[in-house]
Amino acid sequence: MSDLKLIFAGPVGAGKTTAINVLSDKPSLNTDKAVSDVTASRKATTTVAMDYGCLALNETQKIHLYGTPGQMRFRFMWELLANELAADCAGLVLLIDNSRASPLRDLKYYAQEFSNLITRKKLIIGVTRSDLRAEPERAQYESWVEELGLTAEVVFLDARRKSDVLTLLQRFIGDRVDADWSQLLADAENAPERSLPAVEQAPSQVSDYLGENIVMKDSIVDDVLNIKGVEGAALATAMGDIVTSSLDDTELDDFIGFMAGIVPVFEQVSDLGQVQSVVLKSDTSENLSVYVEEEQVLGVVSSNRTSVRILRQQLDDLLQWG
Repeated sequence: MSDLKLIFAGPVGAGKTTAINVLSDKPSLNTDKAVSDVTASRKATTTVAMDYGCLALNETQKIHLYGTPGQMRFRFMWELLANELAADCAGLVLLIDNSRASPLRDLKYYAQEFSNLITRKKLIIGVTRSDLRAEPERAQYESWVEELGLTAEVVFLDARRKSDVLTLLQRFIGDRVDADWSQLLADAENAPERSLPAVEQAPSQVSDYLGENIVMKDSIVDDVLNIKGVEGAALATAMGDIVTSSLDDTELDDFIGFMAGIVPVFEQVSDLGQVQSVVLKSDTSENLSVYVEEEQVLGVVSSNRTSVRILRQQLDDLLQWG
């Protein structure tokens, strides 16, 4: 009887590291590092490589637990785990933090990023931190799952409780292993509570629920200005109207607004699919990066000495987690 593998994915602070740590027979391996960017509002540290733990299901079979980093900048590890280290996994556990501004956005994002794995492996969606905010409820998630064309059960759980995570595990792989789940659950209930490392304690910040519509907050311009190398930024609606700007250049504001309207046209006439960003680089002047969201666009002016790649990583994190 061969061992099984399982991948945990999801946004920063959703409970991947915690779930693996409480499930594992021994303290799990993690690669958490302190953060100083926008993710600090969700968690004091973030996984930069992967989490790993192992749980004995019976005398002869174990399940190897792999946790992915949450941030987009570490997506190379998503591909490494899904396509190499754990390509033969039993499936994917997608953890969604119910206290974030838009759980639907997170669900769409990770379902797309792990679509190749989901098409060939089983998927289960675990919703965490519903104790901090009850909305959206299970019925809403099930509706979203149907709309996205996914085949997945939705389970609400507390990632800090071993019995909760074991119950999720039983629903996911119970038909594939000969394990005494009743005994495993009883042992989990009676075992002394494992002290979680401080790095796993997420701040109790709860974001305003934005529903299904994603709208950038006006304050994002102030947040962007804190990024090294950024000299100005402007936020515009999908119709090109400037919402707020730090730029002392009306022509540049107008150009960013123009980009809001031209990007959808470019998508229609090209074969590149959805355009998420457009970067205009200069050897002698500033660079302009335009980031496209569903309802608005963000234009960022940066020094031409600033790495466009690193700036994009920081902006991606801000747009994804801010």
